[in-house]
Order: sequence, then C-alpha cells, then structure tokens
Amino acid sequence: MPVFFLTCVFWPNMALAQGRHTEVVIEHTGTAFIKTDVLIRDLDVLSGGVESADAANLMNRIVANDLRLSGLFLVGFSEENPDSLKYEFTIEGTVEGPLRDAAQTGENAPVTISLNLLSYPQRQLLMNKRYRPLPSQMRATAHHFANEVIHWLSGEPGICLTRVVFSRGSGGRRDLYVVDYDGEGLLRLTANRELNLCPDWSPDGKEIAFTSYRDGEQALFSLNTTNGKVRRVIAREGLNLGASWHPGGEELLLALSHGGNPEIYRITPQGKIIKRLTVSKAIEISPSWAPGGRDLVFTSDRTGTPQLYIIDSDGAGRRRLTFEGRYNDSAVWSPSGDQIVYATRSGNYTQIVVMKSTGEDRRVLTGRRWGNSEDPSWAPDGRHIVFASDRSGVFKLYVYDVVEDTFRQLTFGNDPDITPAWSH
Repeated sequence: MPVFFLTCVFWPNMALAQGRHTEVVIEHTGTAFIKTDVLIRDLDVLSGGVESADAANLMNRIVANDLRLSGLFLVGFSEENPDSLKYEFTIEGTVEGPLRDAAQTGENAPVTISLNLLSYPQRQLLMNKRYRPLPSQMRATAHHFANEVIHWLSGEPGICLTRVVFSRGSGGRRDLYVVDYDGEGLLRLTANRELNLCPDWSPDGKEIAFTSYRDGEQALFSLNTTNGKVRRVIAREGLNLGASWHPGGEELLLALSHGGNPEIYRITPQGKIIKRLTVSKAIEISPSWAPGGRDLVFTSDRTGTPQLYIIDSDGAGRRRLTFEGRYNDSAVWSPSGDQIVYATRSGNYTQIVVMKSTGEDRRVLTGRRWGNSEDPSWAPDGRHIVFASDRSGVFKLYVYDVVEDTFRQLTFGNDPDITPAWSH
C-alpha cells in the first residue's frame, strides 16, 4: 500500500537532521513594489510615568511592524527620513496614565491610548481610535489599530490579530501550540503525551479540529479555544485524518478508512456522517473545501501516483487537477478561490507549489535550498502562506509573501514544528 495517506503523520520525519538547530530569520527581497509611505510619530505621554512611556513605545513598535509585515507599506519614524520616503499618511497619538477616579489603580490599571491616522502633510484627520487596555491587552490593542489602518488605506482586512496553530514535538509525542501571526504570544494548547496533529480552525475561530491518539486510538477531536476543553468528534476504526471545516462552519471533511482504503466523508461537528463522497479502490485523503463550500480538492492515487483532484460537495464531477510531480498532496484553496497551494515531491525533496485553481501557472515557491517544505496554509489575506521546512536541520514554520517573493521565519527552537493552520 502506498504510504502517502499517512503524510500528515510521517512526512516530517523523513528528512529530520540530527545536528543542532541554528535559529535564522529568512529575508529574501525580490522585485520592488509600489508601497504606501507612512510616518509614525512617537506617541505623546501626557501622564503615567514609566508605565505610559513603555506602553507608547510598545504601541509604536508593534504598529510599525504590522504595517511592514502586511507588505503594503514603507514605514518611517522621522520627517527627515534618510531613505527620503515621500510620506502620504502619518500616525500619532497620546498615552495617559490611569484615571484618578478609576476603581483599579497600580501596575494593572488600564491606560488611555488615543491613536490618529492623518493625511500628510495636510494633516486631515482620517481616523481616530481610543482604547483603555490593561497591560496584558497592549499587543492586541496595537494589532487592532494596525488592522484598522490597513483596512482604511487598502480596503482589505488586516491579518494582525490572526494566529497559527501547529504541532510541535517528535517521536510519539507532539502537542498543539498556537502563535500570533508575527511570531509572538506562543501558547501550548495540549499536554496529553500523545500525537496531536493536523489542526484546522473553525471559521469563527472558536474551535480547532485535530487528529489525536489521546485515548489510545486515532480519532478526531475538537478543542474549544475559549476554555481549552477538548471533546471527541469521531473515532472510527482506522484513519480519522485531515479535517477541513466547511466555510459555513456547519460540517467538516475528513478521510476515514473504516471501510478499507481511506475515503473522503462529510461529517457534522458532532461526528455524524453526512455523506461519503468518494468510492474507489484508491487511497483518497487530504480534503480541503473551496471558499464557497461548493467544491473540494483532495489527493488520490487512482492513476498510480498521488495527484490532486476536484469534486463537488455531492461527490460528482471529478476532474484531475495536477499532472506534474509524482507525489502531490496537502492542497489548500486561497481565500478568494483563485489559487491553490500544495506540497509536491521532486527528487528527494518536498516543495511548496502555488498555481491557479484551474491548474495553470504552476509556480514552485521553495527550491532545494529549502530542504523539505510541507503543510502549507493560507492567511486570510490571500497574500501570505505559512508552511513547515527543515532547511535549518529541524522543521520550523516560515511565512511566504506570494506577491513579493519574500520569506520570514515564524517559529524557533529545537523541537520540530509541523502541520500549521492559519486562523480565519
């Protein structure tokens, strides 16, 4: 039997190096693109001493980083910027210490932050936001304001409050972790000393479906992101692997093998089978919904090698999508539905490929210098992709900008990180 149906579990072990991991941040600059120049002024600290000054510095730093990471802006901090940026907009504001009559005082009291977006040099007020965050809410506050700026100036929603869930560990123990889109805020979600793999966010972000051996057998579980509680969804004999939430959140796709070879099923979030979508002697796995929920892409070896296919939600209209590559898997539709990213085996390495959802304009994103690159997932902006690569000797997560052809490292450390999924 071909081994590709265990991709989610075993691919990351195929190329793990034994050497010590060297932490690196990858920055590859391609073609220059037109960006909006934004001047960020130091926030005025009106009261509150050191705490307010620290809050002001943190806000400036995070907002500036968020705008840069969006790929849409060039950011400067001085009107006499050495790069001679021709500013079109400016961000400025104030920070005040806790109100004197506030019920809560001391280090954990909220400060008042007022942030403004203005045209430059005309200084026409375009947007004002006022916040009263606690110290623990500072990062989220900065991310929120950056999202508002991105939306105001580009018309597109920002991804500054999104997160990436992934599996970390080796051998028979891998736990789920979550990290902010900028690499901060790392948080462990599971600790059951078992394999926990292949997570997928529900559209509303309230649940994460994942495959686990936590009860001694492979099953699909769901983790409530508000309280951390885990419930079993379905546990059929054999594989219960690779869940994909429907865009509406009312059902999931899953590969089950209780009837023999793995086939694609639609199930409810409570684990009830809605419909079996594939009936074949082949191995059929890794399903992923299209944004509209009408079609899905999956992997099948019905022609002898694992290739990508598309069918509709009733299991009809099967059509082959890939003809290049001897091993294609882990396909995911972009949020707009016009592109598909997937992993392909080329020689001794696994690479990330993006193409039109019609199968045209195939483009390899990672070459041999990346080693093995696997498990791609789209950001909700349709511009960024997160994937796992062992280019440093151990699998870590990287973010790729499909517009500018630039990369940055998202996670660090010596433990392998695999199967990432970007929140919506």
